[in-house]
Amino acid sequence: MALNLETIKSLSNKQKFVAIFLTIVVFAGSFIWFVFIPKNEEIARAEREISTLSNEINVLRVKVRRLAQLKKEDQILQRKLREMKEQLPSEAEIEFLLKQVSDIGGRSGLDFKLWRPGAKVENPSGLYTEIPVNIEVAGGFHSVGVFFDKISKLKRIINVSNIRMSAPKLDRNRVLIQTSFSATAFASAEKPVVAANISGGPVQ
Repeated sequence: MALNLETIKSLSNKQKFVAIFLTIVVFAGSFIWFVFIPKNEEIARAEREISTLSNEINVLRVKVRRLAQLKKEDQILQRKLREMKEQLPSEAEIEFLLKQVSDIGGRSGLDFKLWRPGAKVENPSGLYTEIPVNIEVAGGFHSVGVFFDKISKLKRIINVSNIRMSAPKLDRNRVLIQTSFSATAFASAEKPVVAANISGGPVQ
């Protein structure tokens, strides 16, 4: 150590300055190479990971907001689907629906003379089928009007077409009209069903 101190003392001020400068450079270079650069790379890697996580969090937030919106839309669609199902029953429910039509006719004061199920027709869309029944009833004009009005107010869709009325006839002090028409029920396309003779009247 004494030798080193003597050597240093023997150096000129310029040489001492150069020696101190080189020492500082060596320490600075060592710090930069062994400490700063590795830590800087570690910091950069951490920043990249933070950026990636931040992007993922933002994406998840968007998905969460979208999910809430999709849930609301799904609830609306489910409600509409239930409403449509009320109007468009399955084919398995058609027999009950046609029984309602028959009961309405009886309560309206009509006598069923004909109840003839027609061939089921599938809509080209494949979404529903049409199940027609040819019907003939006898009763007063007012009774027929009440019958059609009640059918139109059913939640399920019943389409009445091809209405034909005969000339009124007097029967036991009652004015009767023979009315024939087609009642078509619409069902969602599922399992086939055969419309039964549920009117209690004759099938021809």
